[in-house]
Amino acid sequence: MHDRRIRGRERALRMTVHGAVRSKQRVIPPAVVEALLDFGEDQRAPGGVFYYRFGKRGWRAFQAYLGPAAKHLDRYRSAYAVVADDGSVITVGWEH
Repeated sequence: MHDRRIRGRERALRMTVHGAVRSKQRVIPPAVVEALLDFGEDQRAPGGVFYYRFGKRGWRAFQAYLGPAAKHLDRYRSAYAVVADDGSVITVGWEH
């Protein structure tokens, strides 16, 4: 597991300029990016970065954490985030 995990809000979300632009362009709010980092599965990707996505277990944990409000966030289940070694979010997008 990448040490960027912020379960318990140990660290604030940091986004590069590119990551913030992509978040706005792709309509993926920072709260969803935080949820990806907290509940998503991380995988080492080429270039020394980590790729975060919601797996079944992570999505269920996120739903349990949110309770009834989770039904309004189903559209974000296919979101992903790419995170640098320093913990900053490089980009976000949608899996197809």
